Amino acid sequence: MNILLNKSLKKLNQYGVDVNAKYFVEITNEKDITELINSEYIKKEKILILGSGNNILFTKDFDGLVVKPNLLGKEIVKEDEKNIWIEVYCGEDWDSFVTWCVKNNYQGIENLIDIPSSIGGAVSQNIAAYGQNIMDVVESVKAIDLENGNSKTFSNKQCKYTYRSSIFKSKEKNRYLITSAIFKLNKEPDDLEISYFERKSRYGSLEEELKSIAQKPYTIHDVMQAVINQRGKKLPSTKEYGTCGSVFENPIVTKEKYISLSKEISELQSYPVEKLIYRKNINELEQEYVKIPAGRVIDELGYRGKWYGNVGMFEKHALCLVTNRKATGKEIYDFLKSIKKEVKKKYDIDLNYEINIY
Repeated sequence: MNILLNKSLKKLNQYGVDVNAKYFVEITNEKDITELINSEYIKKEKILILGSGNNILFTKDFDGLVVKPNLLGKEIVKEDEKNIWIEVYCGEDWDSFVTWCVKNNYQGIENLIDIPSSIGGAVSQNIAAYGQNIMDVVESVKAIDLENGNSKTFSNKQCKYTYRSSIFKSKEKNRYLITSAIFKLNKEPDDLEISYFERKSRYGSLEEELKSIAQKPYTIHDVMQAVINQRGKKLPSTKEYGTCGSVFENPIVTKEKYISLSKEISELQSYPVEKLIYRKNINELEQEYVKIPAGRVIDELGYRGKWYGNVGMFEKHALCLVTNRKATGKEIYDFLKSIKKEVKKKYDIDLNYEINIY
């Protein structure tokens, strides 16, 4: 284990914010984990577990120990006629794993393509997109308790998945170092998830995209490509911008509040609170609370394409903050706070950050 002092994190966060960590260590094997657990750093310093840096904003130097887990590998641990269970280690790239699964015709995460993340980050964040939710395919998660060095396996239920969160992001944040996760996928793809749609004035539906590139019966490869096409039309490239994608969670409001907002904001969609599901008919609403798209609300306030100095909202999507990689963490944070303030003032909605802020 090699502890680095005053390590620059500029290339380890997607906004490219120029900050340093007091101490930094990369974990690549079990020996590193043992040495970390037995070290004085883990006992004395504030800990931050850093994945691929795709969901974090640094507003200042980190006064503690940044732990970057980079355990690699994947293996099939079990299979039957219908399903396959695959263990994937925390440092593996999520996008590469999705592509590998589709290539092997394993169904369940093809809609989650083009989400920059490590496996550990994806599991912790409870990513969801285009009607699929990672919580539906996580069988279990293996982790090390940094407080006592014990290994623990979390069942799906014990992960305490909620919208865009889990026990690893909320209650026990930076306590458990995720080492791997086991995913349960379908070997015989059926019931493809193609319910995604946007307001007519934007990018249409996933099904329309599919019709333009493939013929029925659609395959999971067709769905993956359709999602790639859709995302390419509206989301910023990490090669061109500093970005972590969506910066705010979709807010949860009462059904009555949603109906009221729909009169002010045209084509305002709603989703169930716990999982990402798409409905086209407002009459289908049964729950007392619903989620609404934060991007649509922010767009209505005119932030899409608007820049302030080195930071702005992407011209094609009002939920994606972008920078020219020259922005300070304070610049980015001040911009986000101004959006929160205006949304609260105009619509009486409290926005919560999807990104982790330090």
